[in-house]
Amino acid sequence: MAANTSPIYPLTPAIFTASLAAASACTTRGPILNANMAITPCFAVQLVSPGASQSPTSTAGTRIDSIQVQAISTSFTAPTVSQTVLLWRNDATTSYVIDEIVVSAITPSTTAPAFSVTKLYDNLVVPVGSSLWVSTSIATTTSTTALAVTAFGGTY
Repeated sequence: MAANTSPIYPLTPAIFTASLAAASACTTRGPILNANMAITPCFAVQLVSPGASQSPTSTAGTRIDSIQVQAISTSFTAPTVSQTVLLWRNDATTSYVIDEIVVSAITPSTTAPAFSVTKLYDNLVVPVGSSLWVSTSIATTTSTTALAVTAFGGTY
């Protein structure tokens, strides 16, 4: 087998954010067809979609180094609720859960930070034609339990 003598490295740093504010709860971990990703039973939000519609654009895919989940409610002291954020890989036909990030119940204040967690990845690559979506296991509201999911990485 021939060796790869031209390794590929990310060309452009990239940050992608999806809002889970006022999101309905996802009620399944099972595979979901494309047409049903943003409706019952999942209510997922697209996070990363390599290709011409993504900014920065990508011709060879996107590498994700980390994903952060941050509480973003409009109330400074609103607590988060225990829930799970599901990360879905969509292959242009069907979406599959590839990871779950646990959200803990935390009550922030003027002296205590809101919930935030970052998960690191060594090998999360999204090819052109595929995409990453996120959903939550608990319905959120903008004034209390809202979350933002941000992916940090680079485009090839």
